[in-house]
Amino acid sequence: MSPSVGRRVQRLFACALGVVATLALAGCISFSLEVPGDPLSPEQLRARIESRQYAADFIARVARAADSIADATEDAGMRANTLRWKIGASAASRRAAYRLEPHLALADTWAFALQMEAFFREGAGRALFGSQQQTALDTARALAREADALAARGLEPGLLGEYRKLVGDYAARERLSDLSFERAPIGPLWRAAVARDGSVPKSFGVASEVRADASDRLDLYGQRIPDELRWRAELAFAESGIRAADLSHALKRFEEEFAKLSAAAQTQPEIAMQRLAALQAEMARVSEDFDRRWGQTLAMLPVERAALVGNLETMRVAMDATIERERKELYAAFSAERAAVLDKLAEVVAQTLLLLCLLALLLVGLPFLSGFIAGRATSRRSQPPAHGTKVP
Repeated sequence: MSPSVGRRVQRLFACALGVVATLALAGCISFSLEVPGDPLSPEQLRARIESRQYAADFIARVARAADSIADATEDAGMRANTLRWKIGASAASRRAAYRLEPHLALADTWAFALQMEAFFREGAGRALFGSQQQTALDTARALAREADALAARGLEPGLLGEYRKLVGDYAARERLSDLSFERAPIGPLWRAAVARDGSVPKSFGVASEVRADASDRLDLYGQRIPDELRWRAELAFAESGIRAADLSHALKRFEEEFAKLSAAAQTQPEIAMQRLAALQAEMARVSEDFDRRWGQTLAMLPVERAALVGNLETMRVAMDATIERERKELYAAFSAERAAVLDKLAEVVAQTLLLLCLLALLLVGLPFLSGFIAGRATSRRSQPPAHGTKVP
C-alpha cells in the first residue's frame, strides 16, 4: 500500500468516526421538558365548561322566577324570601360549579339542583311562596332535569350510574333547611367513591389551564358580586320594615291635616292649636319609628358586608392555596427535570470523552499503522529473491 493510499484511508476513516460520534451525541442529548401535572382530558374540560355555563343559567333563571313571584304579591315577607332565594341560590351554585376538580363540580352542581327541587316540593320550603309556590317548584324541577341531562352528557355511561347513586343518596340524606342553602360538603363522599375505583385525579390541569380557571373565577366574581350586593341591600331594607308606600301615605295625611289646620286657624284658633299639638305628637311618633327602623337597617348593613367580605376572603384563600400548590408542583417538576438533565449531561460528557479518546487514539495510531503496513509492503518488494527462485 502506498503512502498516499494510506492517507486517503485515514481521512475516510476519520470522517466516518466523526459522523458516528455526531449521531451518538445528538441521540444522547435529546430530552424533553414538561410542566407539572397532566392536562385535563376532553371529557373533564367539557364537564368544567358545561357545569359553569349551567351555573350561570341556574342563577339567571332563579332570579327571573323570584322577580316574577315578587311582582305578583304585596306581602313583604314573601318579597324578602324572593331576595333570600336569589342570594342563596347564587352563592351555592357558584361554589358548586367552580370546584377545582371538574367531575366533583359536576356532581356538586347536580346534587344542589336535586336538593333545591326537594326543598320546594316536600321540604322546608314547600310553603314559602303561598299561591306563587308553583312558580318556584316548576323552576326547580326544570333545573333538576337539566342537571340530569348535563351529567348524562358529561359522564361516560359506566360512571353515570355511579354518580347518579352518589348524588341521589347525598340529596336524600342532606336536606336543605332554609333559603341560605347551607350544605354539607359532598367532596369527601366523591373522593371516597373515586378512590374505590382507583381513579383519584392527581392533577387538575397544566399551568395554562390553571391560569384560565383563575381568569374564569375572577370574571364570575366581577359579574355576580354586584348583583349579590344589591340583593343583600334590598333584603336589609325590606327586613327593616320601612315601606315607601307607608311613607308616602303618612306624608299625604300630614299635608291634609296642615290644610285643615290652616282653614281652622282663621275661625277657631283654640281648636286649631289642639289639633296642631296632636299632629306634632303623631309626627314625632312616625319620626321615631322611622329612625328606629332606619337604625336597624344601618346596623344590618355592616353585618351583611362582613358576611360578604368573609365569603370573598374564603374564596381568595382557596385560590391562593391552589396557586401555591401549583407553584410548588411546578418548582418540584422543574427541579426533577433539572436533575434529570444534569444526570443525562454527565452521561453525555462521559460518552463524549470516551469517543474523543477513541477518536484521538485512532487518529494518532492510524498513521503509524498505515506507515507500518506500507513499510512492510515496500521492504518485501525491495528484498532480492531467494537462491533457487526463478525470477520472471
